[in-house]
Amino acid sequence: MNWFERICRHAGLTVHHLMQPIRDAKPRPIRRQVEEKKVNEQVTLRRTTIEEIQITPKP
Repeated sequence: MNWFERICRHAGLTVHHLMQPIRDAKPRPIRRQVEEKKVNEQVTLRRTTIEEIQITPKP
């Protein structure tokens, strides 16, 4: 695609997304944090925290 076609495509996609925003209600991860603690030579405790956001569309 040349530069003019690319600009036209991006302008069209922008208008499309403004008129019809993303409709999926899938959770999206925001932050992921992993904490590890070595108890002894054989045991390691690991805690994983995942924060998600889910936006449900209006019916």
